[in-house]
Amino acid sequence: MFRLLILITIFFTTQSFAVEFQGKFIQGHFIIGKTEPGASILVDKKNVKVSKDGYFAFGIEKDRKFDIIITENNNKIVKKIKKRKYNIQKIEGLPKKKVTPPEEFYTRIKKENKLIADAREIESDLQFFKEKFIIPVDDAIITGVYGSQRILNGIPKWPHYGLDFAQKKYSC
Repeated sequence: MFRLLILITIFFTTQSFAVEFQGKFIQGHFIIGKTEPGASILVDKKNVKVSKDGYFAFGIEKDRKFDIIITENNNKIVKKIKKRKYNIQKIEGLPKKKVTPPEEFYTRIKKENKLIADAREIESDLQFFKEKFIIPVDDAIITGVYGSQRILNGIPKWPHYGLDFAQKKYSC
């Protein structure tokens, strides 16, 4: 009887918390997770910052081929990653300068990529990632999506790593 009482006490006093996810486990998607405050989260053995109230976020690589392993404290969660079909545009007959830009263009790209890499390394307590994304302009036209790619005169160019918006002329 005493053993049964101890087992019942342990059962009802042990807190169990399941990690919750928002987002789809698809190549190129953004995932928001919720765990217990103070928990440790690893995504593929990389430490992910957890907010004071237990939220965390991470992205899934554009061409990821393998399952993703999320570790909460010492509990492993394995998620299958679904393949995503990206928009590829093939454009032929362009002048060479539109396909291969001048060297100073590449200098600028290297500088901007360094700024992006540095920004990604910033540890912040800001939690804007939890909020729904607000489109920056009214009546926006989406002109570029993450992962889309152009092939110019048969030469594949870098995929697009953002989301671009436009607005009709003079509509501001």
